[in-house]
Order: sequence, then C-alpha cells, then structure tokens
Amino acid sequence: MQGSTLSPSALRELKSYYRALGDVNRLRIVQILVTEGEQPVSLLARRLRISQPLMSWHLHRLRRAGIVRTERSGREVRCSFDRERFADLNARGFRMLMNPTEAHP
Repeated sequence: MQGSTLSPSALRELKSYYRALGDVNRLRIVQILVTEGEQPVSLLARRLRISQPLMSWHLHRLRRAGIVRTERSGREVRCSFDRERFADLNARGFRMLMNPTEAHP
C-alpha cells in the first residue's frame, strides 16, 4: 500500500475487520477470548445464550477477518483470539484513518 490510497485488497481486509467488530455478540466473543483465553465453541454459545448455528456464523465472520482462530480437537472446536493479527489490522486501520496522505506499508 503506497501513496494516499489503499489497494483494493487492503480495503477489503479492513472492511472485513471493522464489519466483524460491528456486532454486539461478536464483540462479546472477542472480549471473552481476550480476557479468559481459549474457549470451546459450545461454552461460548451457552455463555452468550445463542444457538450453535448462530455462534458458528459469528465465528465465521471473526475468522474471516483474522481476529479469531479455531482449532478442532476431536468433536470439540476451540476458539482463540489472534492478538498479533488484531494488532496489525488495528494499527493499519488507525494509520489509514489518521494519516490518509502518508505512505502505508
């Protein structure tokens, strides 16, 4: 990304990131993973009092944005917060919004 504009792929990536954080349930999922660490999907669904299919939909959005990782262990799927990816996307979004005319890495 150079100059005053972001590449189309970088814009799509940031759009996905911000859209993923634009839902109360997804923010709650991220908050739990940040403060308590890795969690089973089934436990997250129970804690947020949402159905398993709806939880899967929210996790899909968070995974696609690069905020959450999932790992299957037998029948259980566990989720974790991707701190490095989150920090990178957050920093890029901040730079884009605060310094629109500066070069972006």
